[in-house]
Amino acid sequence: MSETRKIQKIGNTLYVSIPKSWTDQLHLNHGEKVTLLTQQDGSISIYPQMSNQRREIALNVTRKSSSQSLKRGIIGAYLDGFDTIKVKTEFTFTEDQHDSIRETIDSLFGLELIEVTGNTMNIVCLLKQTMPVNKAVTRIHNVIISMWSETISAVENKNVDLIKGLTRRTRDIKRLIMVTNRLLRSSILFPKPSHSDSIPLIDCVDYLQILHVTSEITGNLNKIAKNLNSLTCKQLPPEISVLLVKTGKSIQKMYDDSVQALLNKDIPLANNVLDSCINFDDLWTQCLQLSGESELSSLVQPTIRLIFDSLEQIQHHAHEIAYISIDRTEAADARASQDMPSKKSLFAKKLKNNK
Repeated sequence: MSETRKIQKIGNTLYVSIPKSWTDQLHLNHGEKVTLLTQQDGSISIYPQMSNQRREIALNVTRKSSSQSLKRGIIGAYLDGFDTIKVKTEFTFTEDQHDSIRETIDSLFGLELIEVTGNTMNIVCLLKQTMPVNKAVTRIHNVIISMWSETISAVENKNVDLIKGLTRRTRDIKRLIMVTNRLLRSSILFPKPSHSDSIPLIDCVDYLQILHVTSEITGNLNKIAKNLNSLTCKQLPPEISVLLVKTGKSIQKMYDDSVQALLNKDIPLANNVLDSCINFDDLWTQCLQLSGESELSSLVQPTIRLIFDSLEQIQHHAHEIAYISIDRTEAADARASQDMPSKKSLFAKKLKNNK
């Protein structure tokens, strides 16, 4: 909706009328309060004061609705920040639909099934609408670093048992990513300008991109663990084990530095990450030379190649995070510089009033 309206004047007060279609859509009446928020570019946004209302959505299901479409619908409503999800059908849920709904609820943090009838299932989200995004990203990052260290240790110590529990922890990371994703999307769709814990929308966009990249890194780390598990560390020639450990530690540091640069807005550290680049073609040539004379080369080489491919993908994602951290820091600096004149003028005004 875009409209042009004239600034009117009553006495000494300037005002602009609000479109009736907007007030009708939000059921706003005469005398109700709204919040005006000045944006960085000087524009003003108007928000109805509806922060205490729980957001609801209804998902209509037919007999032909597949289990996967049901799952996608519930996850979509969860990510968009709805507090109550009502799943309805004109008849009764099929056994597959019923199982799919419960399985989806169990896979997401904070969802509880509070009411079930033959044709209705009411799902509520018990998560608080807070925004500790830096803490959430740090927590996800720490779990990934821990998984990575255990994978490297498994190769160093030829202990495959260390790898077996990593798949379960990968699922935990995905759940954490989903929760953070929900908080960010909720901030965009249902902004709360009066809350001190809200973050700029541009930061929400950056963090959503970071979550996508983090999810890709988790997937590649899981592939590495599975390939090592299928290979078994005992089959690895010592020279290749040393090469894998050295490369894994280098990529781990690159990823760790990229996240630290993001969280601390450290441009020099981000540039160091971007300047660091392992040539995996040369690395693969070196690996072939080391394993060429081994009797196990036909078994080792394809799996090692897959591991190197996953490490190369993580290197690419670490560079993506570094680029985002640079853009984010420069944007924050630009916003700070825009605020400087207004702060200076406010200070000058205070001095004048004191005189």
